[in-house]
Amino acid sequence: MMAATVTWIYADHLDKTPQRCYAVNNRSHFAFSDVRKLITQAALNKDFVSFCPKPDKPIQNSFIDALLRMVA
Repeated sequence: MMAATVTWIYADHLDKTPQRCYAVNNRSHFAFSDVRKLITQAALNKDFVSFCPKPDKPIQNSFIDALLRMVA
């Protein structure tokens, strides 16, 4: 559920509607797979490290820790 939520939050922050991977007649809205493909392309981009840098040392975030404990 966390991954789906993060994916839709990402989609909400897009400037324009993503292009449909699999076009369906009479549907103009995009699908989860379209957003997932955009995230994959962004992660494989050579500039991804500048967008999401690796931390030098582990950062303790109590909110994320609490969410992960609830999921586990």
